Amino acid sequence: MTDSATSTSQISGIRIDAVRIRHFRSLRNVEVTLGDTCLLVGMNNSGKTSFLRALHLALGADRRLISPDDFFVDGAGGQATEIMIDVRIIPINRDGTREAQFPDGWIEGDFGGANLISLDSSDRQFIAVRTRITYDTLKSDFRLKRFRLEEWPDFENWTEASPRSEVRRFSQLVSFFIDAQRDVIADLRTRTSYFGRLLSKIEIPEAAIADLEQRLSVLNEDIVGSSEVLGHIRDALTALNQTVPAFGEGVELTPVSKKLRDLTKGLDVQFSDSNGSSFPLESHGMGTRSWASLLSFQAYVSWTTKLSEDSGLPFHPVLFLEEPEAHLHPNAQRAVHDQLSRGPGQRIVSTHSPYIAGQADLGELLHFSKTGTETQVRRLPVSDLQPEEERKIRREVMRSRGELLFAQAVVLFEGETEEQALPMFAKDHWGRHPFERGVSFVGVGGDGNYLPFLRIFESMKIPWFILSDGEPNSRARVERALTHLDLTVPDPRIVTLPNNRAIEGYLLDEGYESELKSAVIASYGPYDDDRAREAKEAEVGAWTEADLHGFLSRKRNKTRMAPFWAKAILDAGGERSVPTAIRQLLDAVDHKLSNSRTPTAPEE
Repeated sequence: MTDSATSTSQISGIRIDAVRIRHFRSLRNVEVTLGDTCLLVGMNNSGKTSFLRALHLALGADRRLISPDDFFVDGAGGQATEIMIDVRIIPINRDGTREAQFPDGWIEGDFGGANLISLDSSDRQFIAVRTRITYDTLKSDFRLKRFRLEEWPDFENWTEASPRSEVRRFSQLVSFFIDAQRDVIADLRTRTSYFGRLLSKIEIPEAAIADLEQRLSVLNEDIVGSSEVLGHIRDALTALNQTVPAFGEGVELTPVSKKLRDLTKGLDVQFSDSNGSSFPLESHGMGTRSWASLLSFQAYVSWTTKLSEDSGLPFHPVLFLEEPEAHLHPNAQRAVHDQLSRGPGQRIVSTHSPYIAGQADLGELLHFSKTGTETQVRRLPVSDLQPEEERKIRREVMRSRGELLFAQAVVLFEGETEEQALPMFAKDHWGRHPFERGVSFVGVGGDGNYLPFLRIFESMKIPWFILSDGEPNSRARVERALTHLDLTVPDPRIVTLPNNRAIEGYLLDEGYESELKSAVIASYGPYDDDRAREAKEAEVGAWTEADLHGFLSRKRNKTRMAPFWAKAILDAGGERSVPTAIRQLLDAVDHKLSNSRTPTAPEE
C-alpha cells in the first residue's frame, strides 16, 4: 500500500472509488475505479480533461460551467439531451482498505448523515450519488441536480438504477480544479485563488495589532526620513493642507502599509535559486511560478485540513489537476509525483509527461484513447501480474519508455539495428517523421523481451506491431510471448522476415547487394582523395555475398551500418526504396491508423 493511501485514510476515512459517466463530451459510457492518486495518460484529444471536468461537476462545480458542447455528439451528428454521472463513496481504514462502516464523523456531520448510506450484498456501507444535467428550454438554462442512489448495479445496467431523494452538494467533500494555465503571480492578485483564500484567513490577536501598527508607523517615518527624495515629495505634498481641510497630520508617505489589514495587498514572494540575492517570483520562469501555484494550493488544503481536525469535522479534498509538468524540466518532473502524493485526499491528474508516468505505481495509471467520437478508459490489471512481471514492466517499459503510453501506435523489434533504420523508411513512406503520426519505434533489447511491452499494450489497447527476425529462436520467443497472453499465433500484427533470416540476410535475399556495398563504402568516408575512394570501391566490389553478409552481421558493425544501408536503399528510389517486409509493416500501421482516426483539435 502506498504512502498516499495511508495519508488519505488517516485524514478522511473515505474514498471515491468508482465513477460512471454517460454522454459528457466524448465520454459516451465509461466506468472508472479510482485510488488515492490516479494519473490519466494518453494522446491529446482522448478525453482526459473531459473526465476531470465531469467529475468536478459531479462533486461541486455548478451549472454555470456547463455549455452545449458538453453533451455527447455521435458519429452521425446526433446530440445527447442528458448527461449522467454516478459516483460511489466508500469507507476505508488507515491502510486504504475498504471498511464495512463509515467513521462516525461522516455519518453525523454535514456530509449528509445516515440517510444517504446504502448497503451492498455483503452488508458494507456505501454512498452513491447521481448527477443529472439537462437543458431547461423554458428558462434557456442548464439544470443540474444530484440524487441519492440506493444501489450500485452492474455496469451493464447502471443507467437503469432509480434515483431517490435529491441531495445537496457536500460541504466536507470538496472538489478543486486546477488547469494547466496556473500562475502564482495571478494567484497573488486574485482574492478567489487558493493563495488569496488562504490570505483572507490571516488572523492576528487584537492585543498585538496596536503594537505592530505602531512599529509600522515608526518604520515608515524612518524610511521617509532616510530618503532625500521621499522627504522632498512629502514636503511638496504638504501644500495640500493649504487648499484642502486636513485633520491630524495631513500628508503622510507610507512606503509600507500602516494597517495590518492592508499588508496582504502588496504581498510578494521572494525566491533565491542560487547563493545570490533573492528575486520576486515575477522575475522567475513559468516553471517556478507554475509549481509555486500548486504549492500554494497544497498550503491551502493542508491549512483547511488542520481547521477541520481542530473543529472535529471530517474533510476530504479531491484535486483535479491538468499537466503538473507544465514548464518544468525533466528532473523536476520526476519529483512531481512524489510531492503530489503527499497531499491529503485524492488526486486525479492528467499528464503528458513520461517522466511523471514513469514514477507512478502501475495501478495508478488510467489510459485514455479515442475511437471515432468515443473515449475508452483502460488500466493495467496489476492484480493479475506476478511480481517478476510487474518488475519487468516497471524496469523495461515505465522507467525508460514512458512515452509509449502516449503513442497512437507502437512498432516493436529486437534491437538497435532496426531502431536506426526503420524510422528512416517510415519517414520516406509517410513523408513526415513517425512521431508526427504518433507512432513510436522501439527496440525491446532482445527477442526475449517482448512480453512486458505487449502486456502494457494489450491491457491499454495501444495498437502494436512487430518486425521479427526470421531466425527460429527469434520466432519461437515472439510466439511464446503471444501464447503467454492468450493471443493467437500467427498474429497479423507481426511481420516476420522470411527464409529464417535476420535483417542483413533478408536484404541480400531482396537483391540489395549493390546498395549494401555502396553503404559499406560510404561508411569509410570521407576519403582524403579519389584514389583512396577508388581503392575502397575495388576492395568492397570484390566481396562475395557471403563476405558482405559477414561484414554487416558482425556485432560491431550491425548498429553502425544501419543508417548507411537504409540511406543507400532509400536513394534507390521507386518501389525498391522500401524493402517489401518493411513496406508490409508500414502498410499495416497505415490501415490501423486510418480505421481509428480521430479529430486532431485540442481537447477542451
